[in-house]
Amino acid sequence: MIYDISKGYYVRNLEEADLSGRYPLWFQDQDVCRYNSHGTFGKNADWFRGFYNGLNSEDKVVWAICHEDDGHIGNISLQNLSFINRNAEFAVLIGERAHWRKSVGLLAGTALLRHGFSKLNLSRVYCGTAATNRGMQKLAGQLGMVEEGRRRRHLYLEGEWVDVLEYGVLREEFERLHPIPE
Repeated sequence: MIYDISKGYYVRNLEEADLSGRYPLWFQDQDVCRYNSHGTFGKNADWFRGFYNGLNSEDKVVWAICHEDDGHIGNISLQNLSFINRNAEFAVLIGERAHWRKSVGLLAGTALLRHGFSKLNLSRVYCGTAATNRGMQKLAGQLGMVEEGRRRRHLYLEGEWVDVLEYGVLREEFERLHPIPE
């Protein structure tokens, strides 16, 4: 499965070959991991292989974000899928800094949420982010998510306690901003 998301970018299923590319290096880059826990503990080849092997479960959809010239530049996912509650958690990581601030997260996020609502029959998608992560807060808003709550002093990042802001979007709210093609 490949979705062209424009501007030379596309998304596809994560492939085994991605494990031997630059992907593992993103988890060593403290700027890439500034707002998540990926860079807290080292991850070896066995960790990445275990993650990849776990992609066959039905509780997550993980796509590679790619650029026609640079290949695999990030990942985007719906995780903790609940088919009973019809919801999932949204996450994104752009590992290649040259592709930051180019709306890649919005392009890939729109494609993934369309997939979640139209193919997986989800009713709601949610995410949480550090109160200091302005980029993710902006992306959540662009995807139609609204702030639903706050977990106080939930993360210890860069030597200080940070709140986590919770966001969510219902299918009909998303479709008003990003209509799902028939």
